[in-house]
Amino acid sequence: MASINYRLDDLRALLALQATGSFVRAAHQMNITQPAFSRRIAQLETAVGGALVERTTRKVTMTPLGLGLVRRAAPLLSQLDDTLLETGRCARGESGRVTLACLTTVAHALLPQVLKSFQRRYPQVRLQLLDDTGQRVAQAVLSGEAEFGVGVLGGLPGGLYAEAVAEDPYVIAFAPGHPLQALAEVPWQALQSYRVIALRPTSAHRVQLGQALAEEGISPPWFDEVEHLSSMLGLLIGGVGVGVLPRLALQSGARMGLRSRPLVGPAVARSIGLIRRPDALLSEPAQFFWQLLGASLRSPTAGARQPRPRGAARTRP
Repeated sequence: MASINYRLDDLRALLALQATGSFVRAAHQMNITQPAFSRRIAQLETAVGGALVERTTRKVTMTPLGLGLVRRAAPLLSQLDDTLLETGRCARGESGRVTLACLTTVAHALLPQVLKSFQRRYPQVRLQLLDDTGQRVAQAVLSGEAEFGVGVLGGLPGGLYAEAVAEDPYVIAFAPGHPLQALAEVPWQALQSYRVIALRPTSAHRVQLGQALAEEGISPPWFDEVEHLSSMLGLLIGGVGVGVLPRLALQSGARMGLRSRPLVGPAVARSIGLIRRPDALLSEPAQFFWQLLGASLRSPTAGARQPRPRGAARTRP
């Protein structure tokens, strides 16, 4: 497709001339000298290859070519100006959207409070949350579907920048009154005599725990299996059995009355971090959201300041 070289300022000069009907008034409106304004009109005529303005000693009128250009260009320039203004508002956080990919457990436990802080600063910015498993969170960030994410650092695909922010230890959870409540911490070996609910073998949690237990020569204590953590929480609240899950996942369960104890021999944790593409330039609101999530996950209640347990995933460089 053929194209011509022209300057946007030259096109704006033609629209100003049509609106004012005078080279003098149009030059004043654009805050330039009259000779400079005349050069802009001449440059545009050279670019299109035809006369756009009829000049006489008494008045200035548009040629049919110039009038047609004005009629077609005016709404386009208006749309362009509106687009740039809206882009500026998005960049400043006055409107727009932040797309976040986040582990479901982290979203459930921490996002409500973090989002309140974010909304106080950026009340007009909408959140699009892609809450999912660690693998899907990483893929959403890698593909550009999400601006950044909160995911599990172990086993991340290549091409992602990761910032470790928390160690989330696995705990044993149960309904109030369970015999395990009398213990300060629970050895894995002690779980063999209980009905232990686990996630399915394909889950990242199950894989990590299986590897850690195998290194210690401990047989996995799994009895029942579920697909989702929400199902496990429901069974635990109903007193069906006990469940192994990350401590962050239990924050919502704790509000429902569940109890938990640390698992030891070995202690195992998943490493949680903020992830993004190395070449991604976060918007001002997204950068603020990144900082809020990092601060929340680094807090002692998120388990970030605990010693690194055995089996914890390592941070990618």
